[in-house]
Amino acid sequence: MSAVAISLITLTLLITIVLIGFHLGFALMSVSILGIYLSVGSFDTAISVLDATAYSAIREYIFGVIPLFVLMGLLANLSGASRELYNAANEAMKHVKGGVGIATIIANAIFAAITGVSIASAAVFTKIAVPQMNRLGYHKRISVGIVAGSSILGMLIPPSILMIVYGALAEQSVGELFIAAVFPGLLMTLAFIITLYLYLAIKAEHISENPDDLAVSRDIDWSIVIKPVAIIVLIFISLGGIWLGWFTPTEAGGVGSFGALLIVIAKGQFTWEKLWQTLLSTGATTGSILFLLISAQMYSKSLAISGVVNSIQDFIGLLDIPNYAVIAIFMVILMLLGCILDSTSILLLTMPVMVPIVASFGMDLIWFGIVSIVAIETGLLTPPFGLSVYTVKTALNDVEGAGNLTVEDIFAGSSPFLVAMILMLVILVLFPQITLVLL
Repeated sequence: MSAVAISLITLTLLITIVLIGFHLGFALMSVSILGIYLSVGSFDTAISVLDATAYSAIREYIFGVIPLFVLMGLLANLSGASRELYNAANEAMKHVKGGVGIATIIANAIFAAITGVSIASAAVFTKIAVPQMNRLGYHKRISVGIVAGSSILGMLIPPSILMIVYGALAEQSVGELFIAAVFPGLLMTLAFIITLYLYLAIKAEHISENPDDLAVSRDIDWSIVIKPVAIIVLIFISLGGIWLGWFTPTEAGGVGSFGALLIVIAKGQFTWEKLWQTLLSTGATTGSILFLLISAQMYSKSLAISGVVNSIQDFIGLLDIPNYAVIAIFMVILMLLGCILDSTSILLLTMPVMVPIVASFGMDLIWFGIVSIVAIETGLLTPPFGLSVYTVKTALNDVEGAGNLTVEDIFAGSSPFLVAMILMLVILVLFPQITLVLL
């Protein structure tokens, strides 16, 4: 059987069983065994490859970064960092028209540098920011749209779980991915602020907030603004340490986790029960990610044995189209998959095919990882399965007066930020220097 036929059979089967609810890890392993069996005609060989992959896939030192940064994020959240960041940004912006919305975006960006998970940001800030925006007369659609839109920064601003997964799949430095994402993350944050400003300028009736009426005093309470200074310093130490060469990413995760634990203790939030629950959550999240990485490595080996990647490269060569046209096609594929699959699943399914092709073009794989993550993250805001949107909808059940908002309302409210993301994606693809300037 030809490599193309094997790839079509296995890919069709993989997508089908994932869409009907089969666990992605088991789906990848099952399809990989089938693909190797069809390629070599030996079931024993397929099982041997699975056995070897399970033993060797996650033995590298770098994979210690996953539980450590997950733990850092959970401990920081336990310390109350999310509310402190929001209150600080809100206080600093209280005399600015649309300041609460801008504060939500800024707080989301800083919180992203702690958690690395978009869904966590969406859940937290729905409960913190939406009631405040509703009280100040924001149109309900734009208030939830701000939260859903800015939550995607969780996966773009380092440390990011998606960057760690991509680094493992593409065999690229996680530290370099973190550093490369700094400028794109800051630019995306700025793009969201500009988007909100333009939106409120055009739709002035969607906000009744008046800066002069909001503040009891004209003076900013700097004690509120500087309250989250400890967590911000921790971010600079852990991520700046990677950039300056003080730490490896794994060591930075350890430093960050220890620092976050000290902040929890200093804030009076420490109990042994809370610590135990945090460790259990860290283990559950880490175990899930590592299992997916093992199955993805198996899938990559299946593709290599079948020869499908070489076949695709030959086909692209026959098309005789520019390399950037191929990149554009890849971005569209990633965005479309984002409409129906979660971000991690998309990386695991596509990167084993796309990365070797991009490498054959001589293009930078660090840059390709960042633009791929941006493309994938658009799926968090697109129907029918935008996970950030559904997370906001679920969290709204705990927000008084907001439970009647529909999923369609949240999709509509976040659409301006989706447009901003797509424009930023085009800019990052056309100007790789933005991503690579710090490397």
